[in-house]
Amino acid sequence: MFHRLFTFALLFLFPSIVFAQKLIGNKEYPELLWGKDEEFDTRDFPNGSFIYHKDDFILTRGKLFTGEPPKSNGSFTYGTETITNSGKWNNDTIELLLNGKANQRGEVIKRLEAGVRFDPQFFPFRYNLGRLYSLEMKYEKALVEFEYAKAEMPEYYKTYLHIAILSEITRQTYYAIMNYKLAVEKNPYDTEALIRLADHYLATGLKNRALLYLNKALKIEEESPNVKLGFARLEMEKGNYHIAYKIFNRTSLTTGEGKQKSYDKKFHYYFAETASKVTDYETAEEQYTKMLSFTNDPFFATVSSKVIARRRDIAKKFAEAKRTQLDDSEEEVTPPNE
Repeated sequence: MFHRLFTFALLFLFPSIVFAQKLIGNKEYPELLWGKDEEFDTRDFPNGSFIYHKDDFILTRGKLFTGEPPKSNGSFTYGTETITNSGKWNNDTIELLLNGKANQRGEVIKRLEAGVRFDPQFFPFRYNLGRLYSLEMKYEKALVEFEYAKAEMPEYYKTYLHIAILSEITRQTYYAIMNYKLAVEKNPYDTEALIRLADHYLATGLKNRALLYLNKALKIEEESPNVKLGFARLEMEKGNYHIAYKIFNRTSLTTGEGKQKSYDKKFHYYFAETASKVTDYETAEEQYTKMLSFTNDPFFATVSSKVIARRRDIAKKFAEAKRTQLDDSEEEVTPPNE
């Protein structure tokens, strides 16, 4: 199988493969494109490789996922610059997005668009541009980029996830469900597509079907924050906010060794919403603030950061009013000094 993939990759200016590590329980699984733990003859590995960045972007490396990416078999110009390495251009562009100023997104999009014009078959350009179009709420353009990305790397499950999310937004329900299921098929070790399927059925009022997918996710990773989020969402839909609040409060986002778990950042949004319902406004403010810190998260492809900022400000005002009320109550019951 890999021999065929390698031969196919030679057609591109930048041959590649995606790899990262995912912790499930106490065991690590390679997050290979096809989502399975397979052995390969490393002599077959191409000179370039791709890795997944935790903020859901694709970066490039040299052979076996280390070192600088190899130069392209050509060059293009951007302004006064001559670009001879698509991989490095991609990495520098994503670094600009993640570490630059908040208003740099427009420049990042222009850089990726220039990259696509030069090499339309370069997977990171397509995937990353799809992510940026999503954040700009240009859903149709984002779908086009992810469809191209899927054509270049048909085994990478996260591309199907994004297509499904965008299809839901654009009300192509059948296509959304199909792509969620394909994402599950491509990587049976990951719970995200199952949780999103559960979310879909919750939104359409089919709670029993949502529970079915949540239980499937539970079998994969019991302590996953995403699974806990799914069950909390189910309780929220039932109006059981105190139960949902307890689930959020008891969910750890770190491992026993103190390492950050991989989780869907909208966990903070729903925790904040639930905390507001049970009048824990301090927690609501804190969780809204955490959600706002993930400025490039896919969540903001559907919800404006301005909406979250307003909700945080309201929670802050209620928290301050509640503290003032408690302080006044304490003064009333305190007996005077004799």
